[in-house]
Amino acid sequence: MRGLGLFLGVELQEASPQLSAAEAAEQVMYRSLEKGLNFKVTNGTVLTLTPALTIQRAEMDQALDILESAIAECESAA
Repeated sequence: MRGLGLFLGVELQEASPQLSAAEAAEQVMYRSLEKGLNFKVTNGTVLTLTPALTIQRAEMDQALDILESAIAECESAA
């Protein structure tokens, strides 16, 4: 079957006049990748996570912690 799975999209908005949402999304993606979380950016500003349905709660919590940390780092750098 197609279309089964978990999908999480986080749309970033303009963080500051110096950093567009698309630039922020790219920075967050690369910072997350450095920390071990891989995902793609859709439409330039949407962080798209698509883990397997077999993901454990602890793994999802870890992924969201990494994402939150990367976003916070990007915000403080802007």
